[in-house]
Amino acid sequence: MKLINLDELVILGPGSEWLWTMISGIVLAVTFIAIYRQLRVQRDAAAIEQVGSIYREWAAERLSRAKLEALTLIRDGADPATTLYAAVDVGDFWEGYAYLVRAGNIDRKLMYNSLGPAARIWWRLLSPSARVAREQANDQGIWVDFEWLAGIFAQFDRIAREPATYDEAYVAQRLPDLIETNRTAVRRFEELRAVIVRSASDLVAKPERDRRVGPRRKQTASAATN
Repeated sequence: MKLINLDELVILGPGSEWLWTMISGIVLAVTFIAIYRQLRVQRDAAAIEQVGSIYREWAAERLSRAKLEALTLIRDGADPATTLYAAVDVGDFWEGYAYLVRAGNIDRKLMYNSLGPAARIWWRLLSPSARVAREQANDQGIWVDFEWLAGIFAQFDRIAREPATYDEAYVAQRLPDLIETNRTAVRRFEELRAVIVRSASDLVAKPERDRRVGPRRKQTASAATN
């Protein structure tokens, strides 16, 4: 009993079209899989670079100083108008990226996973200043994308059952840590720019010291190996 009949199997010539059609389909399927994997690798690499760029800008010295000034004013009870002028760079950072998220240029989940809590905290801190700016300019569009982004992230938090409420009490509790974090960041930026001054005598005397201790180091190393 034959399970497979190969008597009339044609590989070349008339009647073999089915075989080559099948082979072409397999080749196309393999090609599509390879292209999909390549595009996925490129997409992941682009996402990693995008997240890195956002982090670098958020942690840059200019924004660290702006955040520190705004946070200090909020801690000291400054009015929202005064805080507004100190926090313009911070609000504009969020407004710019929120616009890109809203336009579909940045994946909202990617932004949420990167700086979701920061967006909600800073909207809570700056929303009074945003209201003042809108009243002063008679423009309800000021930081409107920033507000929209904070609302989207609030929805994501509810779906994820995020316990943090980001209310006034929670933000007030986080305020000292935020101030200290940005103060430390600013101090490190300043330390990186510090210039170390050495006297000319130190630079001249160094080779002589090296010649004096050179044989002694060699002898000590030799003794250690014995």
